Amino acid sequence: MEKPFKFIWKQFYNLFIWSSGADMEVLEQVPMEKNKFYGIGGTIVFTALMASFAGGYAFFTAFDDTYLSVFFGLFWGALIFNLDRYIVSSFGVGDGKKTISKQEMVEAAPRLVMAIILGFVIATPLELKLFESEINAEIKRLNYLTTQESEFNYSAQADSLAGTFIKENQSIEEGIARRSQELEVLRLKRNEAYDKYMCELNGTCGTGTPGEGPVFREAKENYNRLNDEFKSMEANSNKLNEQDLQSIREKETRINELRDGARQKSASLRTEFESRNGLLARLEALGSLTTKDASLWAAKWLVTILFVFIEIAPILFKLMTERGPYDDIIDFKKHQVKVRQMLLTSNLNEEINTEVKINSERSAQKLEAELLSNKELLKVIALAQAEIATVAIEKWKESQIEKARNNPEGIIS
Repeated sequence: MEKPFKFIWKQFYNLFIWSSGADMEVLEQVPMEKNKFYGIGGTIVFTALMASFAGGYAFFTAFDDTYLSVFFGLFWGALIFNLDRYIVSSFGVGDGKKTISKQEMVEAAPRLVMAIILGFVIATPLELKLFESEINAEIKRLNYLTTQESEFNYSAQADSLAGTFIKENQSIEEGIARRSQELEVLRLKRNEAYDKYMCELNGTCGTGTPGEGPVFREAKENYNRLNDEFKSMEANSNKLNEQDLQSIREKETRINELRDGARQKSASLRTEFESRNGLLARLEALGSLTTKDASLWAAKWLVTILFVFIEIAPILFKLMTERGPYDDIIDFKKHQVKVRQMLLTSNLNEEINTEVKINSERSAQKLEAELLSNKELLKVIALAQAEIATVAIEKWKESQIEKARNNPEGIIS
Protein backbone atom coordinates (compact mmCIF):
# COMPACT_ATOMS: atom_id res chain seq x y z
CA MET A 1 0.00 0.00 0.00
CA GLU A 2 2.93 2.32 0.72
CA LYS A 3 4.53 1.96 -2.74
CA PRO A 4 1.44 3.05 -4.76
CA PHE A 5 1.06 6.03 -2.44
CA LYS A 6 4.70 7.00 -2.95
CA PHE A 7 4.31 6.62 -6.70
CA ILE A 8 1.22 8.85 -6.78
CA TRP A 9 2.90 11.40 -4.51
CA LYS A 10 5.97 11.44 -6.76
CA GLN A 11 3.80 12.06 -9.82
CA PHE A 12 2.09 15.00 -8.12
CA TYR A 13 5.46 16.27 -6.91
CA ASN A 14 6.88 16.20 -10.44
CA LEU A 15 3.70 17.77 -11.83
CA PHE A 16 3.94 20.71 -9.44
CA ILE A 17 7.63 21.23 -10.23
CA TRP A 18 6.96 21.06 -13.98
CA SER A 19 4.05 23.52 -13.55
CA SER A 20 6.47 26.07 -12.10
CA GLY A 21 8.30 26.17 -15.44
CA ALA A 22 11.54 24.83 -13.95
CA ASP A 23 14.06 22.79 -15.94
CA MET A 24 13.73 19.23 -14.61
CA GLU A 25 17.20 18.15 -15.77
CA VAL A 26 18.86 21.06 -13.98
CA LEU A 27 16.88 20.40 -10.79
CA GLU A 28 18.17 16.83 -10.74
CA GLN A 29 21.64 18.34 -10.34
CA VAL A 30 20.52 20.53 -7.40
CA PRO A 31 17.71 18.60 -5.62
CA MET A 32 17.75 21.00 -2.66
CA GLU A 33 16.07 23.57 -4.94
CA LYS A 34 13.05 21.37 -5.73
CA ASN A 35 10.91 22.44 -2.77
CA LYS A 36 11.02 26.07 -3.87
CA PHE A 37 9.64 25.25 -7.32
CA TYR A 38 7.26 22.69 -5.84
CA GLY A 39 5.55 25.46 -3.85
CA ILE A 40 5.34 27.78 -6.86
CA GLY A 41 3.97 25.04 -9.12
CA GLY A 42 1.42 23.96 -6.52
CA THR A 43 0.05 27.50 -6.38
CA ILE A 44 -0.29 27.55 -10.16
CA VAL A 45 -2.04 24.15 -10.28
CA PHE A 46 -4.53 24.99 -7.53
CA THR A 47 -5.24 28.37 -9.13
CA ALA A 48 -6.01 26.56 -12.39
CA LEU A 49 -8.35 24.19 -10.54
CA MET A 50 -10.21 27.10 -8.99
CA ALA A 51 -10.38 28.71 -12.43
CA SER A 52 -11.91 25.49 -13.80
CA PHE A 53 -14.61 25.50 -11.12
CA ALA A 54 -15.29 29.20 -11.69
CA GLY A 55 -15.39 28.85 -15.46
CA GLY A 56 -17.60 25.77 -15.31
CA TYR A 57 -20.07 27.51 -13.02
CA ALA A 58 -20.11 30.61 -15.23
CA PHE A 59 -20.76 28.54 -18.36
CA PHE A 60 -23.41 26.48 -16.59
CA THR A 61 -25.18 29.68 -15.58
CA ALA A 62 -25.00 30.90 -19.19
CA PHE A 63 -25.88 27.68 -21.07
CA ASP A 64 -27.53 25.45 -18.43
CA ASP A 65 -25.79 22.39 -19.91
CA THR A 66 -23.70 20.13 -17.67
CA TYR A 67 -21.51 18.54 -20.35
CA LEU A 68 -20.84 21.82 -22.11
CA SER A 69 -20.04 23.48 -18.78
CA VAL A 70 -17.58 20.72 -17.83
CA PHE A 71 -15.85 21.02 -21.21
CA PHE A 72 -15.57 24.81 -21.06
CA GLY A 73 -14.57 24.67 -17.39
CA LEU A 74 -11.64 22.35 -18.17
CA PHE A 75 -10.72 24.48 -21.17
CA TRP A 76 -10.79 27.64 -19.04
CA GLY A 77 -8.67 26.02 -16.33
CA ALA A 78 -6.11 24.85 -18.91
CA LEU A 79 -5.97 28.35 -20.38
CA ILE A 80 -5.38 29.97 -16.98
CA PHE A 81 -2.79 27.29 -16.12
CA ASN A 82 -0.89 27.97 -19.33
CA LEU A 83 -0.95 31.74 -18.79
CA ASP A 84 0.18 31.46 -15.16
CA ARG A 85 2.97 29.04 -16.05
CA TYR A 86 4.18 31.35 -18.80
CA ILE A 87 4.05 34.43 -16.55
CA VAL A 88 6.09 32.71 -13.81
CA SER A 89 8.54 30.85 -16.04
CA SER A 90 9.30 33.95 -18.13
CA PHE A 91 10.38 35.88 -15.02
CA GLY A 92 13.77 35.33 -13.47
CA VAL A 93 14.88 35.77 -9.86
CA GLY A 94 15.31 39.53 -10.01
CA ASP A 95 18.38 40.74 -8.15
CA GLY A 96 18.58 37.52 -6.12
CA LYS A 97 17.87 39.18 -2.75
CA LYS A 98 15.11 38.56 -0.21
CA THR A 99 13.86 42.12 -0.51
CA ILE A 100 11.94 43.47 -3.51
CA SER A 101 13.57 46.50 -5.03
CA LYS A 102 11.92 49.28 -7.00
CA GLN A 103 13.64 48.14 -10.18
CA GLU A 104 12.31 44.61 -9.70
CA MET A 105 8.76 45.96 -9.31
CA VAL A 106 9.14 47.97 -12.52
CA GLU A 107 10.36 44.88 -14.38
CA ALA A 108 7.59 42.71 -12.92
CA ALA A 109 4.81 45.31 -13.48
CA PRO A 110 3.47 43.88 -16.79
CA ARG A 111 3.30 40.35 -15.37
CA LEU A 112 1.72 41.62 -12.14
CA VAL A 113 -0.97 43.47 -14.11
CA MET A 114 -1.75 40.31 -16.09
CA ALA A 115 -1.93 38.29 -12.87
CA ILE A 116 -4.25 40.83 -11.21
CA ILE A 117 -6.61 40.78 -14.20
CA LEU A 118 -6.67 36.98 -14.09
CA GLY A 119 -7.42 37.16 -10.36
CA PHE A 120 -10.50 39.30 -10.99
CA VAL A 121 -11.65 37.03 -13.82
CA ILE A 122 -11.35 33.91 -11.64
CA ALA A 123 -12.86 35.49 -8.53
CA THR A 124 -16.08 36.82 -10.08
CA PRO A 125 -17.77 33.45 -10.92
CA LEU A 126 -16.72 32.03 -7.55
CA GLU A 127 -18.26 35.04 -5.80
CA LEU A 128 -21.50 34.33 -7.66
CA LYS A 129 -21.39 30.76 -6.35
CA LEU A 130 -20.43 31.72 -2.79
CA PHE A 131 -23.32 34.20 -2.51
CA GLU A 132 -25.72 32.13 -4.60
CA SER A 133 -28.59 32.04 -2.07
CA GLU A 134 -28.44 35.80 -1.46
CA ILE A 135 -28.21 36.45 -5.20
CA ASN A 136 -31.24 34.22 -5.92
CA ALA A 137 -33.28 36.09 -3.31
CA GLU A 138 -32.18 39.44 -4.72
CA ILE A 139 -33.03 38.34 -8.28
CA LYS A 140 -36.54 37.38 -7.13
CA ARG A 141 -36.92 40.70 -5.35
CA LEU A 142 -35.72 42.71 -8.33
CA ASN A 143 -37.88 40.69 -10.71
CA TYR A 144 -40.90 41.20 -8.43
CA LEU A 145 -40.33 44.95 -8.21
CA THR A 146 -39.82 45.24 -11.94
CA THR A 147 -42.92 43.15 -12.62
CA GLN A 148 -45.01 45.18 -10.19
CA GLU A 149 -43.81 48.41 -11.74
CA SER A 150 -44.60 47.16 -15.24
CA GLU A 151 -48.01 45.86 -14.15
CA PHE A 152 -48.74 49.20 -12.51
CA ASN A 153 -47.75 51.07 -15.67
CA TYR A 154 -49.92 48.89 -17.91
CA SER A 155 -52.83 49.03 -15.46
CA ALA A 156 -52.46 52.81 -15.12
CA GLN A 157 -52.58 53.20 -18.90
CA ALA A 158 -55.65 50.98 -19.12
CA ASP A 159 -57.35 52.79 -16.20
CA SER A 160 -56.56 56.18 -17.76
CA LEU A 161 -58.18 55.22 -21.04
CA ALA A 162 -61.05 53.55 -19.20
CA GLY A 163 -61.60 56.74 -17.19
CA THR A 164 -61.73 58.76 -20.41
CA PHE A 165 -64.23 56.32 -21.93
CA ILE A 166 -66.38 56.36 -18.76
CA LYS A 167 -66.59 60.15 -18.86
CA GLU A 168 -67.56 59.99 -22.51
CA ASN A 169 -70.22 57.35 -21.71
CA GLN A 170 -71.61 59.50 -18.90
CA SER A 171 -71.92 62.42 -21.32
CA ILE A 172 -73.66 60.17 -23.82
CA GLU A 173 -76.06 58.83 -21.17
CA GLU A 174 -76.84 62.40 -20.09
CA GLY A 175 -77.69 63.22 -23.72
CA ILE A 176 -79.99 60.18 -23.92
CA ALA A 177 -81.71 61.20 -20.69
CA ARG A 178 -82.10 64.78 -21.91
CA ARG A 179 -83.66 63.67 -25.19
CA SER A 180 -85.99 61.30 -23.32
CA GLN A 181 -87.08 64.14 -21.05
CA GLU A 182 -87.72 66.46 -24.00
CA LEU A 183 -89.65 63.69 -25.76
CA GLU A 184 -91.75 63.10 -22.66
CA VAL A 185 -92.59 66.82 -22.40
CA LEU A 186 -93.66 66.83 -26.04
CA ARG A 187 -95.71 63.67 -25.44
CA LEU A 188 -97.61 65.37 -22.63
CA LYS A 189 -98.30 68.43 -24.81
CA ARG A 190 -99.53 66.20 -27.62
CA ASN A 191 -101.81 64.27 -25.27
CA GLU A 192 -103.23 67.49 -23.88
CA ALA A 193 -103.89 68.73 -27.43
CA TYR A 194 -105.58 65.42 -28.24
CA ASP A 195 -107.80 65.57 -25.18
CA LYS A 196 -108.72 69.17 -25.97
CA TYR A 197 -109.64 68.48 -29.56
CA MET A 198 -111.64 65.34 -28.64
CA CYS A 199 -113.61 67.08 -25.88
CA GLU A 200 -114.31 69.97 -28.27
CA LEU A 201 -115.60 67.40 -30.75
CA ASN A 202 -117.87 65.87 -28.06
CA GLY A 203 -118.90 69.26 -26.67
CA THR A 204 -117.69 68.43 -23.18
CA CYS A 205 -115.34 71.42 -22.98
CA GLY A 206 -114.55 74.69 -24.68
CA THR A 207 -117.63 75.98 -26.53
CA GLY A 208 -119.77 73.19 -25.16
CA THR A 209 -121.20 72.59 -28.67
CA PRO A 210 -120.51 69.18 -30.19
CA GLY A 211 -119.37 69.03 -33.80
CA GLU A 212 -116.59 70.36 -35.94
CA GLY A 213 -116.45 74.08 -35.50
CA PRO A 214 -113.66 76.61 -35.86
CA VAL A 215 -112.38 75.94 -32.35
CA PHE A 216 -112.39 72.18 -33.04
CA ARG A 217 -110.44 72.62 -36.27
CA GLU A 218 -107.88 74.84 -34.53
CA ALA A 219 -107.46 72.25 -31.73
CA LYS A 220 -107.17 69.44 -34.28
CA GLU A 221 -104.50 71.30 -36.27
CA ASN A 222 -102.59 71.95 -33.06
CA TYR A 223 -102.77 68.26 -32.16
CA ASN A 224 -101.65 67.15 -35.63
CA ARG A 225 -98.73 69.56 -35.51
CA LEU A 226 -97.66 68.34 -32.06
CA ASN A 227 -98.17 64.71 -33.10
CA ASP A 228 -95.98 65.13 -36.20
CA GLU A 229 -93.35 66.92 -34.15
CA PHE A 230 -93.48 64.16 -31.52
CA LYS A 231 -93.10 61.39 -34.12
CA SER A 232 -90.21 63.20 -35.77
CA MET A 233 -88.51 63.77 -32.41
CA GLU A 234 -89.17 60.17 -31.35
CA ALA A 235 -87.67 58.75 -34.57
CA ASN A 236 -84.64 61.06 -34.34
CA SER A 237 -84.23 60.32 -30.62
CA ASN A 238 -84.44 56.57 -31.16
CA LYS A 239 -81.85 56.82 -33.91
CA LEU A 240 -79.48 58.93 -31.78
CA ASN A 241 -80.07 56.72 -28.74
CA GLU A 242 -79.21 53.63 -30.76
CA GLN A 243 -76.00 55.26 -32.01
CA ASP A 244 -75.09 56.41 -28.52
CA LEU A 245 -75.81 52.98 -27.03
CA GLN A 246 -73.70 51.37 -29.74
CA SER A 247 -70.86 53.78 -28.93
CA ILE A 248 -71.21 52.93 -25.21
CA ARG A 249 -71.07 49.21 -25.96
CA GLU A 250 -67.98 49.69 -28.14
CA LYS A 251 -66.23 51.71 -25.46
CA GLU A 252 -67.10 49.14 -22.80
CA THR A 253 -65.68 46.44 -25.08
CA ARG A 254 -62.55 48.53 -25.60
CA ILE A 255 -62.20 49.04 -21.83
CA ASN A 256 -62.45 45.28 -21.27
CA GLU A 257 -59.89 44.67 -24.03
CA LEU A 258 -57.48 47.18 -22.47
CA ARG A 259 -57.79 45.60 -19.04
CA ASP A 260 -57.43 42.10 -20.47
CA GLY A 261 -54.37 43.27 -22.44
CA ALA A 262 -52.87 44.79 -19.29
CA ARG A 263 -53.42 41.54 -17.40
CA GLN A 264 -51.89 39.51 -20.26
CA LYS A 265 -48.87 41.82 -20.52
CA SER A 266 -48.39 41.67 -16.77
CA ALA A 267 -48.56 37.87 -16.83
CA SER A 268 -46.11 37.78 -19.77
CA LEU A 269 -43.73 40.11 -17.96
CA ARG A 270 -44.01 38.05 -14.79
CA THR A 271 -43.07 34.91 -16.72
CA GLU A 272 -40.25 36.71 -18.51
CA PHE A 273 -38.72 38.19 -15.35
CA GLU A 274 -39.12 34.94 -13.43
CA SER A 275 -36.97 33.25 -16.11
CA ARG A 276 -34.23 35.92 -15.82
CA ASN A 277 -31.61 33.93 -13.96
CA GLY A 278 -28.60 34.18 -16.25
CA LEU A 279 -25.08 35.47 -15.70
CA LEU A 280 -25.93 39.12 -16.35
CA ALA A 281 -28.91 39.00 -13.97
CA ARG A 282 -26.69 37.48 -11.28
CA LEU A 283 -24.02 40.15 -11.76
CA GLU A 284 -26.69 42.86 -11.50
CA ALA A 285 -28.07 41.25 -8.35
CA LEU A 286 -24.59 40.99 -6.81
CA GLY A 287 -23.96 44.65 -7.62
CA SER A 288 -27.28 45.60 -6.02
CA LEU A 289 -26.48 43.56 -2.89
CA THR A 290 -22.98 45.01 -2.45
CA THR A 291 -24.35 48.54 -2.87
CA LYS A 292 -26.80 48.28 0.01
CA ASP A 293 -24.99 45.75 2.26
CA ALA A 294 -21.57 46.82 3.55
CA SER A 295 -20.75 43.40 5.02
CA LEU A 296 -21.46 41.67 1.72
CA TRP A 297 -19.39 44.30 -0.08
CA ALA A 298 -16.49 43.64 2.25
CA ALA A 299 -16.84 39.85 1.87
CA LYS A 300 -16.89 40.16 -1.92
CA TRP A 301 -13.73 42.25 -2.00
CA LEU A 302 -11.98 39.95 0.46
CA VAL A 303 -12.62 37.03 -1.89
CA THR A 304 -11.42 39.09 -4.87
CA ILE A 305 -8.27 40.24 -3.05
CA LEU A 306 -7.59 36.65 -1.97
CA PHE A 307 -7.63 35.37 -5.54
CA VAL A 308 -5.62 38.34 -6.77
CA PHE A 309 -3.01 37.55 -4.11
CA ILE A 310 -3.02 33.87 -5.11
CA GLU A 311 -2.41 34.91 -8.72
CA ILE A 312 0.46 37.28 -7.96
CA ALA A 313 1.96 35.11 -5.19
CA PRO A 314 4.26 33.02 -7.48
CA ILE A 315 5.74 36.20 -9.00
CA LEU A 316 6.24 37.76 -5.56
CA PHE A 317 7.84 34.55 -4.31
CA LYS A 318 10.29 34.60 -7.19
CA LEU A 319 11.08 38.26 -6.51
CA MET A 320 11.79 37.47 -2.82
CA THR A 321 13.73 34.27 -3.55
CA GLU A 322 17.47 34.34 -3.01
CA ARG A 323 19.69 33.30 -5.82
CA GLY A 324 20.57 29.61 -5.64
CA PRO A 325 22.66 27.01 -7.48
CA TYR A 326 19.77 26.31 -9.86
CA ASP A 327 19.93 29.91 -11.09
CA ASP A 328 23.71 29.69 -11.45
CA ILE A 329 23.40 26.56 -13.59
CA ILE A 330 20.65 28.13 -15.68
CA ASP A 331 22.77 31.26 -16.21
CA PHE A 332 25.76 29.07 -17.06
CA LYS A 333 23.71 27.13 -19.61
CA LYS A 334 22.34 30.36 -21.07
CA HIS A 335 25.84 31.80 -21.26
CA GLN A 336 27.13 28.54 -22.77
CA VAL A 337 24.44 28.59 -25.41
CA LYS A 338 25.11 32.27 -26.06
CA VAL A 339 28.88 31.69 -26.42
CA ARG A 340 28.31 28.72 -28.69
CA GLN A 341 25.99 30.77 -30.80
CA MET A 342 28.47 33.61 -30.90
CA LEU A 343 31.19 31.10 -31.88
CA LEU A 344 29.01 29.71 -34.63
CA THR A 345 28.29 33.24 -35.77
CA SER A 346 32.01 34.08 -35.69
CA ASN A 347 32.92 30.93 -37.65
CA LEU A 348 30.22 31.70 -40.14
CA ASN A 349 31.53 35.25 -40.50
CA GLU A 350 35.06 33.94 -41.01
CA GLU A 351 33.87 31.50 -43.65
CA ILE A 352 32.00 34.26 -45.39
CA ASN A 353 35.00 36.61 -45.17
CA THR A 354 37.30 33.86 -46.54
CA GLU A 355 34.94 33.23 -49.42
CA VAL A 356 34.80 36.96 -50.09
CA LYS A 357 38.60 37.23 -49.98
CA ILE A 358 39.07 34.25 -52.30
CA ASN A 359 36.54 35.66 -54.72
CA SER A 360 38.24 39.06 -54.55
CA GLU A 361 41.65 37.52 -55.27
CA ARG A 362 40.20 35.52 -58.14
CA SER A 363 38.66 38.63 -59.56
CA ALA A 364 41.94 40.55 -59.20
CA GLN A 365 43.92 37.78 -60.92
CA LYS A 366 41.39 37.58 -63.69
CA LEU A 367 41.50 41.34 -64.13
CA GLU A 368 45.32 41.32 -64.18
CA ALA A 369 45.38 38.55 -66.76
CA GLU A 370 42.93 40.42 -68.90
CA LEU A 371 45.00 43.59 -68.61
CA LEU A 372 48.21 41.77 -69.64
CA SER A 373 46.41 40.16 -72.52
CA ASN A 374 45.02 43.51 -73.61
CA LYS A 375 48.51 45.10 -73.32
CA GLU A 376 50.08 42.50 -75.67
CA LEU A 377 47.21 42.87 -78.07
CA LEU A 378 47.58 46.64 -78.10
CA LYS A 379 51.34 46.24 -78.74
CA VAL A 380 50.70 43.98 -81.73
CA ILE A 381 48.11 46.40 -83.04
CA ALA A 382 50.55 49.31 -82.68
CA LEU A 383 53.27 47.43 -84.63
CA ALA A 384 50.82 46.50 -87.34
CA GLN A 385 49.63 50.09 -87.59
CA ALA A 386 53.28 51.28 -87.85
CA GLU A 387 54.01 48.83 -90.67
CA ILE A 388 50.86 49.85 -92.46
CA ALA A 389 51.79 53.52 -92.07
CA THR A 390 55.34 52.88 -93.44
CA VAL A 391 53.97 51.10 -96.50
CA ALA A 392 51.42 53.86 -97.01
CA ILE A 393 54.08 56.56 -96.77
CA GLU A 394 56.35 54.75 -99.29
CA LYS A 395 53.44 54.49 -101.71
CA TRP A 396 52.60 58.17 -101.22
CA LYS A 397 56.25 59.11 -101.75
CA GLU A 398 56.41 57.17 -104.98
CA SER A 399 53.23 58.79 -106.26
CA GLN A 400 54.50 62.25 -105.40
CA ILE A 401 57.84 61.65 -107.14
CA GLU A 402 55.99 60.45 -110.18
CA LYS A 403 53.86 63.59 -110.18
CA ALA A 404 56.95 65.80 -109.84
CA ARG A 405 58.64 64.17 -112.79
CA ASN A 406 55.59 64.50 -114.98
CA ASN A 407 54.58 68.04 -113.89
CA PRO A 408 57.32 69.86 -112.01
CA GLU A 409 55.64 73.32 -112.45
CA GLY A 410 52.49 72.12 -110.76
CA ILE A 411 54.43 70.79 -107.77
CA ILE A 412 56.39 74.06 -107.46
CA SER A 413 53.27 76.25 -107.69
